[in-house]
Amino acid sequence: MAALTAEVRQLRVAIEQLARSQAETQTLGMTLSAQQGRILQVTQQLDAVRKEIAAASAGSQGFEAQLAGFRDEISRVTEPGQRAGFESAMRGIEAERSRLELELQQARSRENDLSRALALEEDSWSDTLERMEQITQQGRR
Repeated sequence: MAALTAEVRQLRVAIEQLARSQAETQTLGMTLSAQQGRILQVTQQLDAVRKEIAAASAGSQGFEAQLAGFRDEISRVTEPGQRAGFESAMRGIEAERSRLELELQQARSRENDLSRALALEEDSWSDTLERMEQITQQGRR
């Protein structure tokens, strides 16, 4: 009878440990799901910022090409009125280029922030996965 009572106690302890492991695994599963959502969200934001950077870079190159064209035209124009028109157009393009450069700097700053946020989320994801694997291995023993 004593042996049977001891075995029942061991069984109860094993069942309690299993219940704790299952609850912790379930909690970690929900945590992984939430982290996956955050990783997806940050990745999407990072992709959008990178597209913004690509567009701003292309726009900046377009402005540079326009400015080069105007400089070339100015070097050939002898009439002061035409020259003044080209110079005025160049000032407008330079102002737009400056505005675009500021936007590009801001986008690059956001890209850096999002890259760091993504790295942190991925580290957290890895830590949670590692913890889940530990619990799973403990449950197998």
